[in-house]
Amino acid sequence: MDLEGRFVVWLFALLAATCFAYIALDSRYPSILVAALVTAVIGLFATGVAHYSLFRPLRRLVAMARSVGHGDFTTRLRFGRKDDIGQLAREMDAMCDQLEAANRESEALITALEQLRHADRVATLGRLASSVAHELGNPLNVIELRAQLIASGDVGTLPAAKQGALVIVEQTRRMTRIIDEILSFVRVQPAKIARVDLGGLLRKSVALCEHVAKQHRSSISLDTSQEAIEIEGDADKLLQVIVNLVVNGVQAMPAGGVVRITTGTARRASLEDAGGPVRDYVCISVSDHGVGMRPEVLAAVFRPFFSTRSAEGGTGLGLSVAQGIANEHEGWISATSTPACGSSFTVYLPAALSRPAETAGLDGS
Repeated sequence: MDLEGRFVVWLFALLAATCFAYIALDSRYPSILVAALVTAVIGLFATGVAHYSLFRPLRRLVAMARSVGHGDFTTRLRFGRKDDIGQLAREMDAMCDQLEAANRESEALITALEQLRHADRVATLGRLASSVAHELGNPLNVIELRAQLIASGDVGTLPAAKQGALVIVEQTRRMTRIIDEILSFVRVQPAKIARVDLGGLLRKSVALCEHVAKQHRSSISLDTSQEAIEIEGDADKLLQVIVNLVVNGVQAMPAGGVVRITTGTARRASLEDAGGPVRDYVCISVSDHGVGMRPEVLAAVFRPFFSTRSAEGGTGLGLSVAQGIANEHEGWISATSTPACGSSFTVYLPAALSRPAETAGLDGS
């Protein structure tokens, strides 16, 4: 019987009890006293029935809804009732079962995505490794020559010896800086959403990629005319996006060239909802003058494991991971390309709101 039917039965039962009680007591006691007594007894009975049959289950349903709202999907009601409240309880239990399963799948997916992103970082590090080794070779040679000169005692004067030591210190610090940049890039760190200085982020990206650019007889041009732009996000993940795009641009120019990084702003709707509300976006464009891409390649360029450089060790993860990071920041990456003329990738990220916030430290050193 559903809840409405129960209320009808309760009502008839209360009316019948009232009639019988009044008839039994009316002959012995005054009518007003009888009515007051009967009303009190029936009221208490009705209150108890309503509490145990209606209000108590409803409070349990409300408590469960609050638990679900706080992310706890382990509570179950297990009502054995067949009425509307029992049906609602069973539906709530089934919903929690589904949410708990979805939560486990979501956690597994997030773990897999983080593993893929770290794998992409390691792959990018591999592309940077040879250029970094070459970059470290020069200061090591300088250090060795200066150290040999000082050790042999053939430095002439004390100022010359001091100058040689200063050169060793300078070159050692240079190597330490290069190593620190690589380690900070590949190290897995917890996500941290903060105010990010775009200029510092781009300068650090250039510092990480300049070695591989030199090895490919290329250079990186950074437009600093609009550096005073801030975004909110995870600085390490956004750094991975820019580094991926710059390295791809360098490798797309076999004969060398210039990879250009420019910034700007745009007010538009999101990519997924072209007719929706507009908002302010920060635009980061990475352009090259390389071999470009055919339309069919361009259409698949963000697909996971799709790579045009499989023979060169490309994993096909870089652009798909970068797109996923941009999506996490409520943005996206668009691409344009012309065969034999080059390609351009533009990252759209929501502009930071005008409120005080901690700025992530990215000074490019």
